Amino acid sequence: MSSIFSDPGWSRGRTMLQGEVIELDGAGNPIAGGELVGAIKVFQDVNPTTGARNSNRLVYCVAARYTGSSALDASSNSGRPYVFRTTSAAGNAVPALTEFSAVATTTDVNTNGLTIGILDEYLTGTVRVNDIVWLVVKGPTQIKTTAAAVAAGRPVEISGTTGQVVQRSTGTPVGSHLGTAASSTTADTMIRVNLFGDSVTGA
Repeated sequence: MSSIFSDPGWSRGRTMLQGEVIELDGAGNPIAGGELVGAIKVFQDVNPTTGARNSNRLVYCVAARYTGSSALDASSNSGRPYVFRTTSAAGNAVPALTEFSAVATTTDVNTNGLTIGILDEYLTGTVRVNDIVWLVVKGPTQIKTTAAAVAAGRPVEISGTTGQVVQRSTGTPVGSHLGTAASSTTADTMIRVNLFGDSVTGA
């Protein structure tokens, strides 16, 4: 098997098709990267631009295609939780862990038990429709918090404020926990979280 299938070769902080034309087939489906979406790659917890090491933990990422209706501003959305799609806009089934379009909500987690990934914290600029990026599903990553402080070591979960996390409320389901805060933070900022795994169940 070619290494490109098992080890997709682009770094965090950029998209797979950055600067390239995104071609569609006769049915309107994107051509490039079809064999890569859903692939898992493990990165060192290192800033790809500066080389600074954040920790000695490993970061598990999934290559996922952005299928929103318009371009995504990564500069303001990196570090936000997104839900992996299970159906397309046309209502057709989507292979697991291959596409995303909308930020995660409490309904996604607590009712639907959908899988959550965190948009690559190092992305900036624009993610075009049908481009492919990394979503973090396990290990340390930066996540946007709400207007409430989070204490180090406490579990976090998706908040009622779409696309952000909050310190876990007493009595909420264990299955809704995304991970634990690696540091404390003040309101409305980014916090480093160690994600438990690649899914939540709402159970």
